[in-house]
Amino acid sequence: MGDPAPGGGAGSDERTTAGRGAAVAGEPLLAVVDVSVAFGGVQALAGVSLAVAAGEAVGLVGPNGAGKTTLFECISGRLRPDNGRVRFAGSDLAGVPAHRRSRLGIARTFQRVEVFPELTPVEHVLVAARARQGGAMLWRDLVRRGTPRPDEVEQARAIVGMVGLAEAADVPVAALGLGHTRLVELARALASSPRLLLADEPSSGLDTTETSVIATLLRRIQRERGVAVLLVEHDLALVRRAVDRVVVLDSGHVIADGSFGQVVADPAVRRAYLGRSA
Repeated sequence: MGDPAPGGGAGSDERTTAGRGAAVAGEPLLAVVDVSVAFGGVQALAGVSLAVAAGEAVGLVGPNGAGKTTLFECISGRLRPDNGRVRFAGSDLAGVPAHRRSRLGIARTFQRVEVFPELTPVEHVLVAARARQGGAMLWRDLVRRGTPRPDEVEQARAIVGMVGLAEAADVPVAALGLGHTRLVELARALASSPRLLLADEPSSGLDTTETSVIATLLRRIQRERGVAVLLVEHDLALVRRAVDRVVVLDSGHVIADGSFGQVVADPAVRRAYLGRSA
């Protein structure tokens, strides 16, 4: 995995309009308000509220089964909460499907890598950009029949270079290791020029060096592109390096919200992780 370099990109009209709404309303970029989700008799989330400001990096941590992935599903639009609201850039997202949320400026990576093995990093970014725009060209890209414009290719290569994959830009992902593949996922997420990146366990399966690269890259995405980050992660060393604030979930409830130092010293957090207060 290479050392990432900075980059930039322009947003869609939909996202710009949403951003104006946030400025007028004075709301955080993302506001989760009293969200509850139950699966049968299991309460996955119980009145969860949290906020992420524009350009802020927030870690979402907690023991297995705490409800972190369920909350991500509600924010991204893959799951509808039983109660509560998700607001983004001043607008209520109730009834807004996942693909529309993406076009509004919410991008996501997944704990389980989801890539096309036969496509190169550049092709992944091109496909993601076409998916944001919609239309038949997406399907032509997927079967390698699309002919991207030179400016599209140039922008895709810039994003791939930003995440440190310039030397592997034209190598099929099947020939890359897991660390590079996770960088491909981040590059694909950045293809939509998001305002909010939902990063779900980006260090899963990586070694210490690769994890360090991910931490550095997440910070650079936040600071140099102005992208807000909501990070779900078990590796607390990565969380400490990559975020400004930490929210802790346990059994579907928020039990702590503050700086990394504050939350790791909280007795309730220690009990959640260790089964004891000290």
